[in-house]
Amino acid sequence: MANQNLEQLYSRLTLEEEDVGGIVVGNEEVRPNKKTFMLIGRLLTEKNVNFTAMQNVLASLWRPKEVVEIHNLGAQRYSFVFYHILDLQKVLDGGPWTFEQSLLIYHQLKEGENPQAVDLNKVEMWVQIYDLPTGFVSDRILQSIGNYVGTFVKEDPANSNGA
Repeated sequence: MANQNLEQLYSRLTLEEEDVGGIVVGNEEVRPNKKTFMLIGRLLTEKNVNFTAMQNVLASLWRPKEVVEIHNLGAQRYSFVFYHILDLQKVLDGGPWTFEQSLLIYHQLKEGENPQAVDLNKVEMWVQIYDLPTGFVSDRILQSIGNYVGTFVKEDPANSNGA
């Protein structure tokens, strides 16, 4: 009998345009006049994405001090709106990010940019090099290796002490 009641509940469930929505996570209420910082992103996958699960997983990973709103823009694009620069910076510095083994490609939206037109085909990621011979740890060589793999962005000074 319990299964029958559950089946009846599920049969009455309908999805309206809930997917186009956001999630507010954090300690503060959204303030309409507060400065915002936005990322536009997409997941590198051809699978259908469970938007609600993605919202919850990323918000719990990022744990913003203030608020993050995550919206489905359609066409496999999402907006991530932050209300504190440090929350945005934590996400930018902590990447790359994934959801269900799919890479999140994102771009920090600048004023005047169209969220639907920004290029979402590149991602910055760390490359770690092991057993580099002594004397080969120099800015020039690390940049050459980075440019061989892709496009060199920066090195981590804490990990290139020559040892």
